[in-house]
Amino acid sequence: MNITQEKTGDLTSTIKVELTQEDYQNKIDKTLKDLQKNANLKGFRPGKVPMGIIRKMYGTQVLADEINKTVSDSLNNYIKENNLELLGHPLSNVEKTKQIDFENDTNFEFFFDIAVAPQFELELSDKIEVDYYDIDVDDKKLDFYIDDVKKRNGTQIPVDTVEEEDLVKGNIVQLGEDGSILEGGLMHETSFIPKYFQDKKVKESFVGKKKGDKIVFNPLKASGNVQETASMLGISKEEAEKMDSDFEFTISEISRNQPAELNEELYKKVYPTEDIKTEEEFREKLREEVKKHYQVESENYFVHMTLEKLQNETNIEFPEDFLKRWLLESDQKLTKEQIEKDFDGYLKSLKQQLIINKLARDYNIKVEQKDIRSHIKQSFAKYYGFDSDNEEMLKQLDGIADSVLQNQEEVNKVYDELFDNQMRELFKDKIKLNKKTVTYDEFAKIVQEHHKQHHDHEH
Repeated sequence: MNITQEKTGDLTSTIKVELTQEDYQNKIDKTLKDLQKNANLKGFRPGKVPMGIIRKMYGTQVLADEINKTVSDSLNNYIKENNLELLGHPLSNVEKTKQIDFENDTNFEFFFDIAVAPQFELELSDKIEVDYYDIDVDDKKLDFYIDDVKKRNGTQIPVDTVEEEDLVKGNIVQLGEDGSILEGGLMHETSFIPKYFQDKKVKESFVGKKKGDKIVFNPLKASGNVQETASMLGISKEEAEKMDSDFEFTISEISRNQPAELNEELYKKVYPTEDIKTEEEFREKLREEVKKHYQVESENYFVHMTLEKLQNETNIEFPEDFLKRWLLESDQKLTKEQIEKDFDGYLKSLKQQLIINKLARDYNIKVEQKDIRSHIKQSFAKYYGFDSDNEEMLKQLDGIADSVLQNQEEVNKVYDELFDNQMRELFKDKIKLNKKTVTYDEFAKIVQEHHKQHHDHEH
């Protein structure tokens, strides 16, 4: 076997794979002998079919399969041994590869076009400056979360008349086209909160109503949501999609959420491991928690902006003709017109991935199986209230970790999270952070404006 590589451009080459009979004959003979052993042909005892007949029946197909496998394995080994970092995958060069005659040829030549990833310089330093937003949770925003905590830990109390946020219970029955109760139609005991109806008129029609009052409405139009309609009527989602009838709802109960009081009982319920005595301590603990939540969004945006800056300031040349051909051959659904239209976006995505790959290599960013396992155990330790530094307690979580590791989707999710964490810390350590303190609403406006500019620029 002989494999050679000839450059066809700065980043493209053609690889030639030459096979002689010595490269594949032994494997073919072995495959044919295995077929002979298991052959069961009329007129011959099992396993005693003459090799000449076996070769005539299966020889060409076995040869084709073995040639394809040998070429594929040889090409992959060559790429691996020569440390070629490819863009896409090798494409068969049909112009150079002549028509194959498996019946008569013994020597074969195959040609493949490849493109290698471009080399470029990239170094992180304090010469690179990116805005970093420290989110300040102001009292107005904190009050919103305080009210939410009070509502979530509140109690339902019976009331006489309906307000938008009340929970209304009752019986709902299907009506016919004439407005009377439909014989054999749907009947169901259900409950809902009028506030969440999308239809404003239906929402308002409940306000002020009392027990025993009846309201006629179309559940699907009122909710604007198939899943909510299915739940309201006690039917499947598929049935709800086709349900366009009016229904009559008779109110049997009205209850209202009475928010919890701010006291030690609530503080202990929300933070069972903390010793919180005063409202001020509770507010500051919640402020700290909300800030931590918002800061995750801020740091994700910081990483996004850093990568965007690196993309804009790093010059990378691509073999565009090869990539367009690779995209076309890789996805039969794509057309040349679609590729041309979306190609800039594809190049941008590819450029970012190459930058991430280079940073990972240069700064030794990697996530190993033991890191994923440790993260899973630490997460469950926190959930169950274990001491995450206690090795004996952590051992009890080995079974749970083993179970999670069987789910590749979850493993990928943890891998991405740990990799992103390392990338974020690398940026925070190496580049200059232009720190700015803003409220969450101000931060959301900054992000929204950035995405809008991006969208306008792309279109």
